[in-house]
Amino acid sequence: MLDTLPPVGNDSVAVQRHSAFSLLGLRFDATDVIETAGRIAAPLPERTGSARIYVTPNIQHIAAMRGNEELRRVMQLADLVTCDGFPLVSYARLSGCRTPGRITGREVVEQLLLRTGLGPDHTLFFLVDSSATAAAIVRWKDEGNIEARVVTEVAPQRFGEDLAICAAVAERVRKAGTTILFLGLGAPKSELFASRYRTQLGGCWALCIGQGIKIALGLVPTPPRLVVRLRLEWAWRVLQEPRRLCGRYASSFIGFGAAVLRDIVWPARRDVLPLPYSSGKS
Repeated sequence: MLDTLPPVGNDSVAVQRHSAFSLLGLRFDATDVIETAGRIAAPLPERTGSARIYVTPNIQHIAAMRGNEELRRVMQLADLVTCDGFPLVSYARLSGCRTPGRITGREVVEQLLLRTGLGPDHTLFFLVDSSATAAAIVRWKDEGNIEARVVTEVAPQRFGEDLAICAAVAERVRKAGTTILFLGLGAPKSELFASRYRTQLGGCWALCIGQGIKIALGLVPTPPRLVVRLRLEWAWRVLQEPRRLCGRYASSFIGFGAAVLRDIVWPARRDVLPLPYSSGKS
């Protein structure tokens, strides 16, 4: 059962976007894990009427964008974008982009939940894919002496397909007075929901972080350090869930390769500019 708080206001607040680089048609923020989490956790002088969206593009996103114009638009208009996946980071560096390296959704979630110490001025709303994930969040809350208010909800059946269901969830997020919305539903479901309902979600950050919650809370095994150093995390994940991931990874690698080839033939501009950035893009 959700407790309700008064809805947030509709004031508009400009967000300063710091150093960034362009790659594969997207603009990435050149912030590390601590800076990224700090921007999300920082108190705002006022609430905005629309959610700010954080995405972590990897090769799966890049491949999916080629055939999904709506997803491409979401990724282009996101308020905070960090580069995930070693192939993407490697291509960025080969292209001359100044990147802090790979910044995963899991690392940002860990920084926010386990290190930042979110205070009572925050309301965290977790929209997750299973009761097991919801139960792990409750345990984290109870065992960690968390000061922030925590609301957890398992996404209803047909979430993402039924517009009435999605609108009702967005309304509950808004009424809860949410400051940070964790969308642990996978791509592109999280990204499309955040974009379609950003004006209904209220003045929160909407984090599209896939399995980042599960990994941060220990529900998904993390790869050994040697596997990470060898950049074989994708192979580790395939071994964990071969039926689900083999086809997906193969398709993603092909799609990413096609996107890189197109970018080499018709390169986009790769400026590195500090730009004033408003959450109300159009």
